[in-house]
Amino acid sequence: MTLSVNIVTAEESILAQNDVQKIVVPASDGQITILPSHASLMTSLAAGSMTLYGANGVETISLAGGFLQVVNNEVNILADVPEDEEGM
Repeated sequence: MTLSVNIVTAEESILAQNDVQKIVVPASDGQITILPSHASLMTSLAAGSMTLYGANGVETISLAGGFLQVVNNEVNILADVPEDEEGM
């Protein structure tokens, strides 16, 4: 079982991936790990690095904040990305 992850900013969609095994995100109250079958969740994100573990290996994305929603193995992230990361 895997997670479907969608990351969007105000300008564009920056990631749509369906084979993610684990995500580690900087939530506003501390670091959270999301695994398949995670309980439904809505949280704000702090500035920091998000790490995705998928079939293609490990990928790190810098965030400047935002919001995360988990429902039925689908993770939706409305993110602010640092200016130097835009247009990845």
